[in-house]
Amino acid sequence: MKIRAAACLAASLALMAGTPALAQKAQPRPDTAPGVQVERLNKVMVGDRAPELAISEWVKGDEISGFEDGKVYVVEFWATWCGPCIAGMPHVSELQEKYEDKGVTVLGVNIWDDPANVAPFMTDKQGDEKMQYTVAIEKKIEGENIRNGEMARDWMRAAGRNGIPSAFIVDQKGYIAWVGHPMTMDEPLAKVVAGEWDIKAAAEDHVKMVKAEIKQNEQRQMLGKLLNPVTAAMGAGDYDTAYKALTAALEHEAVWDNANVLNSLTWNMVDPDADVSDRNPKLAVKMAERAAELTEGKSAPVLDTLAWAYYQAGMKDKAIATETKAIALLSGDAKASYVEALERMKK
Repeated sequence: MKIRAAACLAASLALMAGTPALAQKAQPRPDTAPGVQVERLNKVMVGDRAPELAISEWVKGDEISGFEDGKVYVVEFWATWCGPCIAGMPHVSELQEKYEDKGVTVLGVNIWDDPANVAPFMTDKQGDEKMQYTVAIEKKIEGENIRNGEMARDWMRAAGRNGIPSAFIVDQKGYIAWVGHPMTMDEPLAKVVAGEWDIKAAAEDHVKMVKAEIKQNEQRQMLGKLLNPVTAAMGAGDYDTAYKALTAALEHEAVWDNANVLNSLTWNMVDPDADVSDRNPKLAVKMAERAAELTEGKSAPVLDTLAWAYYQAGMKDKAIATETKAIALLSGDAKASYVEALERMKK
């Protein structure tokens, strides 16, 4: 069937005319870049002064004592167990090489990991070859799990980042200019280096992104609350309870207006190869038709699910017509499983 990822302090010395030189107290830079008004959705936001580094061991490259004025830093978080981190290392290395003579330093900080895994990774898995930039291990928090550290807390968690790899670009004045996946930082890094980055606009875009992520998290939590009883009852073979809970869940827009969720739930009901004793075809058709409506009939997987819902409900002609529409949206090898499904429906 169908195949369903510190800031530095500026010091000044005032020479007063006619009086001895008086050293003024160093004035710290503002916590937020000039002109940036941050909506405080997380403790750390784009436009904020970068948190301090907290390193227990410098594994490769020169030690960085702090963020120097006039230089750009990329602080990228990774772990030895993280496949996407490893896959992205060559690209991050390319960026370090490209901008090395323009005052850019890339720092790969190991987090959420056992520090003992780093040395073997650098040798056995050719980490030293893949990571052509400065590498360090974060300082751990005393008394906590060995995988909990200060930079994961003060950077990642504070910025609401829940996955790695994650990168922070720190600009020439020590402010966070951008936060995101390192594979997408080419353009912002180029503009930061060139002095063309609009940090005010970036901060506003970051607020929008964080709000979207908060909404997604709320929806996930709501979906869990609504659908966990359904999956639990299904798993126990209590279909009566499952379908009552599912019918109630459909009253919520988090389910009714989510084509992916509807399609997934319906497929579990109509999959012809699944061991389901009570398929509730009427409910399945209702859900599948809603998913098709939401996707405007342009999703082959959704149409395939709808075709099987029709088939399970005894509407063979509709099933064949719908599966034919799904096939028309595909090309090449992608059609194979759908063509097979159509032949099964015709029998």
